Parts: sequence; structure tokens; C-alpha cells
Amino acid sequence: MSLSHTLFSSLRSSLPTPGPSTLALPVRGFSSTSPSLVSKRKLLAKRRKAANLQLQSSRIIPPESVDPVLGRVHYRAPSSRSAAPTPPPPTNPWQGSRLQRILLDYDQIAYSAPPNYQAGERPKLLLPGVSEQDADLLFGALPHASSELKFAAKRGDTGVDMEQAKQSEMMMRILDLRNSGKEGVKVLNRQRIVDEFGGGVDTGSSAVQAALLTAKIHNLLAHATQNPKDTLNKRSLRLLVQQRARHLKYHRRTKGEESYDALLADLGLERGAVEGELLIPF
Repeated sequence: MSLSHTLFSSLRSSLPTPGPSTLALPVRGFSSTSPSLVSKRKLLAKRRKAANLQLQSSRIIPPESVDPVLGRVHYRAPSSRSAAPTPPPPTNPWQGSRLQRILLDYDQIAYSAPPNYQAGERPKLLLPGVSEQDADLLFGALPHASSELKFAAKRGDTGVDMEQAKQSEMMMRILDLRNSGKEGVKVLNRQRIVDEFGGGVDTGSSAVQAALLTAKIHNLLAHATQNPKDTLNKRSLRLLVQQRARHLKYHRRTKGEESYDALLADLGLERGAVEGELLIPF
């Protein structure tokens, strides 16, 4: 074998053979995806939170209508496997409460039957600012006195009484609350609340303010249920609920527990609606 052939064989054996690379790979494996920026600990926390929220939503019954108590959460009845007692059916303390009895409903007033003026009936409700004494004066003493004066001036004219009766009926129709709008009913409701909870004089006490806010909450609640896309009034409703809770908290601190419970019963509320976390199902 020649010297050149020997050198060629040695050089050929020293060259690397074709095939997969034999270079040492780094400890961290190569990947085409970008490294994750969220740690495993945070991912587990997010999954655990999502599972808890799903469990809570499965336990709560979605309300068919908005609860006027504002804050009460009804849980599903336990299954037959559970040893927990069945919760009592939900009650609505607003129905029959002291505040609910004195408030006037605009729809019931606007669509009620008119009084029989020919039989001497008067309107049941008058515009705000007209008291019972004013009504007696306008529809009783004043027409009688004016008819007597006109009768004496015209010396026995029989048409004076009929003319005065027509004028009195016209005045009744004008002052009837049925001819007023919603704002007139709201003004009268505010006056009735002040008369009931403040004796007609006190307008700044916590009880009167809480009653006024509760009436405003119910009016705004009826509007929010009929217009679910009105997000601005929903926010206003939440603010009113928080403001009422502050007034009730002050009343509890200054008047005591007994007066606080009595006021809640008069307003048609329960402690869960004004204490702790206030939940509005929107």
C-alpha cells in the first residue's frame, strides 16, 4: 500500500460521518412556542376560582323577577342525599307594610272610575297642596255663600243654584288627582310619608329619609325592570340603596335595636337587605 493511500484513509476516517448530529443538546429543550408568562401557581388559582364561581352559581336560583327587598339571595333546596333542613319559602315583607299601605299607585288612580258629580260625590284624592279644610271650603261653604248672594241680588232667580253647582263641579274636575301626572302623585306620596313618619313637620330624621328613599327605590325599581338596558338608572338604584343603608345604620346607632327593627318592619325590609354586602340582582 502506498504512502498516499494510507494518508487518504486516515484523513477519511477522521472526518465525521453523515447522520444525526452528535452535538450535545442544551438542558432546556427546544420548542417553537413562546415561553409561558403565567406561572403554574397562578393558573391553578384561576382554575380554582372559576370552579368556585360555577359552584356558587349552581346553588343560587336565578330570580324570575327582581326582589323588591334588594339583597336577598334564595338558595336551592338541598337534595335528598343532603342532611341539611329544607329552607322556608321566601316571603316578601313589603306586602302589607306600613309604607306600602300609604303609598299611592299612579296606574290605579289614573284608570279609576270618576266620581258621580250629579249624586254629590267628591273626588277621593285632590292635587298636592289642597287639604281637606280647603276642599270643604271650596266645595261646601263657598258655593253656598256665593249662591245666596247671587240669589239675593237677582231676587229669587232659580237658575242661580244650578249655575253654582256647575262651577263647583268644574272646580272638582280641575283639582281631581286623576287629571295629574306621575310627578303630582310623587309629590303627594312624599307629603304622605312626611305626615306618617314625621308628623307632618319633621323631614330630616333618619326614619323619614329612609322612608323617602325606599319609596324612590321602588319607583326606580319598577322602571329598571321594564327597561333592562337602562344602565344609568341601575347605577342610581345602587347608590340609593347604599344611601338608605347609611340612614338606617345611623338610626340603629342613635335609637337602638328595638326602634331599628320596628322601622325595618314599617319599611318592608329585613336585616339582610341593609346589612353586610348589598346585592342587587341585575
